[in-house]
Amino acid sequence: MQSGNHSIAVFLTVVLAVVFNLMPYSGDWIVWKPNFLLLVVMGWVLYQPKEFGVYFAASFGLLADILLRMTLGHSVIVFALCVSVIVIVSRWAQYLSLLQRTFLVSLIIGVVGLLEASVFMLYDRPSAIEHLPMKILLSALAWPLIDRLIARSQRQRD
Repeated sequence: MQSGNHSIAVFLTVVLAVVFNLMPYSGDWIVWKPNFLLLVVMGWVLYQPKEFGVYFAASFGLLADILLRMTLGHSVIVFALCVSVIVIVSRWAQYLSLLQRTFLVSLIIGVVGLLEASVFMLYDRPSAIEHLPMKILLSALAWPLIDRLIARSQRQRD
């Protein structure tokens, strides 16, 4: 796959993630919904840490802030924190199995979720920390699909 097609793969996976992020969910499901855009960005950085990094994540965090109508900069910080951890462990992550990568992503989402909830509690805002375990579980269930999709596009590129 040429580099032009690589850009197409990134574009298509991001568009798919945005669609899943914007899909309406009813009732209590909305607080459990994984951040598909964050998972896709983490996947691309995990597989291509030299090509994609914190700036890539921060720009898509800004896109998430705009699309989800959040405070400008909130998702930028969350995406940058998650991807920073991925970049730090990227040398070892290439040797991890799918189950280990799933655990790594779940751990990162959990730690960042706890940090995010503590900041919300600091400012007396609703934190939804009670929904964090289910959000981590659903992110862990969605991760293998995203991981395989990005891995397949990487194999076709090589």
